[in-house]
Amino acid sequence: MPKNVKIREIECKSAIGKCGFPGGGWAINPYVGCSHGCVYCYARFIKRFTGHTEKWGTFVDVRKNIAETLRKQLGSGKYKGKIYIGTVTDPYQPAEEKYQLTRNILKVLADFQNPVSILTKSDLVIRDLDLLEKLKEVNVNFTITTLDERWKVLTEPYSPTVKQRLTATEKLAKENIPVIAMIGPYWPVFTDPEALFKEFKRVGISHVFTESLNTTGGNWTGVEQVLRKNYPELLPKMQEIFFEKEKFYEFYRNAEEKVKKLAEKHQIPATIYFGLGHAAKFK
Repeated sequence: MPKNVKIREIECKSAIGKCGFPGGGWAINPYVGCSHGCVYCYARFIKRFTGHTEKWGTFVDVRKNIAETLRKQLGSGKYKGKIYIGTVTDPYQPAEEKYQLTRNILKVLADFQNPVSILTKSDLVIRDLDLLEKLKEVNVNFTITTLDERWKVLTEPYSPTVKQRLTATEKLAKENIPVIAMIGPYWPVFTDPEALFKEFKRVGISHVFTESLNTTGGNWTGVEQVLRKNYPELLPKMQEIFFEKEKFYEFYRNAEEKVKKLAEKHQIPATIYFGLGHAAKFK
């Protein structure tokens, strides 16, 4: 965890809410904010609703009573359907090692019948394998956009390595816990789909989701800074792809064809969300 992260313990009145994903469902976020400091993170939009003025990646609010609150809410019988853990935070970010909010949430969910999907970049999820095995239906989603560890460090500075995520995937798959790989965002240059699918097959990925980069809400600013400092020769090309309509659609049409062919070759189902929502900037 970076040294400048401000940790604050808070209490929550509600532990679960509606999920904004295409398929609907419910969302549980054990923390407010995230110390992984990913420069492209779409979740920074929550600052508009939380009162935080700090830079994204430098604050984490620990919702210390979330497990108890969740048990009361689920006991009402109102919350039927799939539950996603970590829609606007990483439930296994470094603070989880100390506070174990996600682990306590899983203990609660083990007493209910909801399908559960965990979204993370961290191999810490392995710690809770004993609880995952108690859930009626569960999968783990790892964000894996590249095999280039340098690009990972530059864009996701305080998250676990790609190798750690792949190793964790292999362990989960061997225990029959389905693992989904999220290529989100699918990067120009840095996302090598052939290399990724080869690794996904090796470690036992059961499904692949992929999407384009969401450049709204300041998400592009950090990416631009990384490119300008470390890959200035690539900046013009990246800007064209993300901000020129024809280039955007051309790039992601080609990417979609590649993903479809590789999904068929390696027999790993793929769901593609290129342009959904992210193309609205061109209208």
